[in-house]
Formats: sequence, structure tokens, C-alpha cells
Amino acid sequence: MHRRSGALVTGALLLTTALAGCAAGGSGDAAPTPTRTKAAATPGKASCHLSSGGGSVSLEETADAYRVEWKGVPTDDGGQRNTYQVQLGNEGQTKHIGLYIEFDSITGTTYGLFNSETNDVDPVPGEPDTSNGTVVGTFPKQEDIDAVYWAPSYGVVNEDGADTTWCTEDGQVLDWTPLD
Repeated sequence: MHRRSGALVTGALLLTTALAGCAAGGSGDAAPTPTRTKAAATPGKASCHLSSGGGSVSLEETADAYRVEWKGVPTDDGGQRNTYQVQLGNEGQTKHIGLYIEFDSITGTTYGLFNSETNDVDPVPGEPDTSNGTVVGTFPKQEDIDAVYWAPSYGVVNEDGADTTWCTEDGQVLDWTPLD
């Protein structure tokens, strides 16, 4: 398990751009507030298929943790950096939690809660489970943020650059209904 900052900046910037609803080549005006799509039907549970057609992700909230499961995505590094991230955020986007798993052929696995103020991942106990062709992480709740959206992303970083896939074509966030 590693705690690192510099390597996470690329992924954080990609996700921040997606959450802000920005598009390349904008006019310089402030980015519009992101819209949410696909309401979470069951409190504390949601899932979606990646827009690339290459997998799916589900998120389940319990009284003391969040469990994230990725299916149909690589379960090892394959000689590159693979990142699996889910962000939960509140209405004003003033508080959020980033749940982060990374496989990296050079530095190993990073597993924990992404701290956007420091661009570090604060490790959590254990390792992601990669058995049965899935990537599963369980992250302890550290604070109640009254989340209303979730934003999963899967990224690959290699010598050709970075490629990130979300559950919507335009990277918009999805509705989240927390447990009562």
C-alpha cells in the first residue's frame, strides 16, 4: 500500500474536469454546474455501465462503510497504471469523498480515500479483492457528507497518455440517494 501525491494529480485533474462539466476548448466562461442523471432507485445502492461498454461499477453504502465493485475491467496492471475511482459529493460540491484503487506496474497498489486538498491517498486497512474477475474495495466511512451524487471513473495511464471512462458519455455525475 502506498501513499503518493504526484502520480495522482493527472487522475484528480481528469475527474475534477468531469465533475465541473468542462469541455476542451471552452470560451473561458465559468463551467456550468454539472447535471445529475440516472437517479439511484434504492437508498445506499447504485450501479452503472461504463460508457465505453467495457465494464460496470456498483456502489453500496452500509452503516459504517462504502463497498465498490468493478466488473469487466482489468484486475491487474497489465504493464500500465489502472485507476478505479468513485467520488461521492454534496449538493454544493463543498464536501466529497474519493474512494480510490490504483494498480501500477511500477509502484504497486494504492488503496484508500483520496484527499483532494493534498492530492494524497490516505490508505485504508486491507487491499482490494481482485478475485473472480472483479475489483472490489471496502472503504470505512469517515464523515457524513450528505451526498447527492456519485461519479465513478476508470482510467488507464501508459506511454501513450491517459484515457478515462465514466458512466456517461460526457462525464456527468449520477444521482445518489444515501441511507437514511
